[in-house]
Amino acid sequence: MINKFDPKKLVQKAHNRKGASFDTSFLKKNDKKGLSDSKNFLGIPFFMDVNVNGERLPNEPLLTFSTQKRIVQTVVVGSENRGTVKELISANDFKIKIEGVCIEPGKKEYPMSQVNKIITLCRQQKALEFENVLARELGITKIVITGYNIDKMEGRPYSQKYTIDAISDDDFYAELTNR
Repeated sequence: MINKFDPKKLVQKAHNRKGASFDTSFLKKNDKKGLSDSKNFLGIPFFMDVNVNGERLPNEPLLTFSTQKRIVQTVVVGSENRGTVKELISANDFKIKIEGVCIEPGKKEYPMSQVNKIITLCRQQKALEFENVLARELGITKIVITGYNIDKMEGRPYSQKYTIDAISDDDFYAELTNR
């Protein structure tokens, strides 16, 4: 018997999360509006193709992008007003969660090559190239992997679930001036 499966249903069941397919036609229709509309997709899990350092992750994993603002709150001493003064410092990095399943269709064996590829990527101690349709719209081209998990999958032989947590990485350049 050949190992048949629907990758999206398998990922949803393995990670106990619902996701939707990302509709790239949205980006074409709203090209004039730029990044502001693509941020409407923050926090929503989507099934999307993704390449990390030129390696395509198997079986269209579930990706979730999120971010926060960095705000400093200062208490005003001696004031009769309640609350704090808020000061926006900057925007934080984007957080990226990748949830997928390694499985090789038609094979009745553990997907060792796919799992080894994931582990090799995750063990790298540097920023990695990141290619994805939504990431490109958000200005994300590099990520740093902050954690990963290769977890058990009960009742699913010949498959392995994985989770990768990452943050976006931007290049910063110092500007020297003579004054």
